[in-house]
Amino acid sequence: MQKWGLVGILSLLAACDVAQAPVVTGSDGQARIQINTSGLTCYNNRCLDINPAARSVRQIGNRTTRIPAGIDVSNGTVTPAEFAQMGTAASLAGGVGSGNR
Repeated sequence: MQKWGLVGILSLLAACDVAQAPVVTGSDGQARIQINTSGLTCYNNRCLDINPAARSVRQIGNRTTRIPAGIDVSNGTVTPAEFAQMGTAASLAGGVGSGNR
C-alpha cells in the first residue's frame, strides 16, 4: 500500500511544473534562454541561480561556483547547451558540508 502512496505523491510532484525562463531568438538565429537576475532561471525543469555580474552559478542546495570559461553571460542570455553546461558545473560544486578536507 505504501508503494501506491509513493506513486501518487510522485505523480503529483511531476504535475507541478516550474515556470520556465523565456526563450528568445538571438541575432545568430539560435534559441537563447533569458537569465533571471533577480531569482532562479529555470529551463527544462532545472533551476539555476545565475549571477552574470559575479560570473557565478549555483544550484539549490549546492555551493556557488564559477561559470565555465567560454560561456558569455554579459548579454543576459545563454544557449540551451550553455545552460546545461552551467548546470553540470553547479551540480559538481557540491553541497553544504562537502568542502575540502
